Amino acid sequence: MVDTRTQPVPKSGVESLRFAEKDLYRLAEKHGTPYFLIDEATLRKKVNEIEQAFQEFKGAFRVAYSMKANFNPSVIRIFVGEGILFDITAPSELYFLLKCGGTPENVLYTSITETLAEYDSVLKLGVRRIVVASHNGLNNLIEAAGRAEAEVEVMVRVNPEVHVKAELRGSLKHGKFGMQLDGDNQDAALPVLKKILSTPGLKFEGFHFHLGSQVEDQECYAEAIEKLEGFILRARKEIGEFGVNTIDIGGGLPVSYGRIVPTPKDLGTKIVGQLNSLMESLGVKFTLVAESGRYLSAEAMILVSRIVNVKDFGENRYVYLDAGYNVLLDAALLKHEYPVEVIPGGPSTYPKTVLVGRLCDPLDIFPTSSR
Repeated sequence: MVDTRTQPVPKSGVESLRFAEKDLYRLAEKHGTPYFLIDEATLRKKVNEIEQAFQEFKGAFRVAYSMKANFNPSVIRIFVGEGILFDITAPSELYFLLKCGGTPENVLYTSITETLAEYDSVLKLGVRRIVVASHNGLNNLIEAAGRAEAEVEVMVRVNPEVHVKAELRGSLKHGKFGMQLDGDNQDAALPVLKKILSTPGLKFEGFHFHLGSQVEDQECYAEAIEKLEGFILRARKEIGEFGVNTIDIGGGLPVSYGRIVPTPKDLGTKIVGQLNSLMESLGVKFTLVAESGRYLSAEAMILVSRIVNVKDFGENRYVYLDAGYNVLLDAALLKHEYPVEVIPGGPSTYPKTVLVGRLCDPLDIFPTSSR
């Protein structure tokens, strides 16, 4: 018989389990472990929190879910029911959305590779709002739109090159995302904007930027908006007036991995006044989009795993789970400290309890438990 005596691992100040212990055991007996359990109410609550954070914005506001964060069909269906937009980066993500009842009208298609084949694919399925980030990408979109005889709303993805304090930065010099605001080659924002405005069948929709993931200092959003405003005003002087229907400020809303982080309300307080002033400066009433993947989905589900072995080594007790980092990848890649509860818990004389996974890989250790 396996000795599963463990000490409860500290929970980093997060709420206790939202599910009854008896239900966790029942589901484990029925479906086996490991399994993920999703809390629908939390998914809906997170959408509402972002919407409330921007309620003082004077234009229309939309939340967009970044499907790369979690494209479990249950999650997608709930967000479809909320009527939000979907930030999609590949035809495979679009496939899941449409299978789950989503519509192409609610898609912001933001490709990284911008190939002709994927534009052919998504246009055929009805997507009409596409974000471009390169000269070649725009040319591919023009060709695909011509073949599909489709009128496409095009957004320009820019890289404002501001300093971002974040776990993963998306805005930096020599980065892979977006186009320079002040560049002088064909892949800079201005030449691409000019070509969109002069191409029949394309309708310029607005601008998009993404600063990073787990953004801790929200000053970078204010700096990015200021730079974008300067670019728009300069572009209008050079090429004449043009409308701006949408500004997408990307994602980056952080969740807590054991420490206090800014909230959506903090971000709204920081930039809504600036965005309202931007509308006045441009003389247009644009739709504001805020994307989120992690913030909308991360805290709405738990991973349930079974303790299958225990080994004492020196002063440490190693607790082996039937789950590995393959189902919680950031535990290994980014050393995220996930809150953990052991049920039922019990006393232990060991100063350290270390949770380890089932993979034959020395990285398969869950950082939350190394205490």
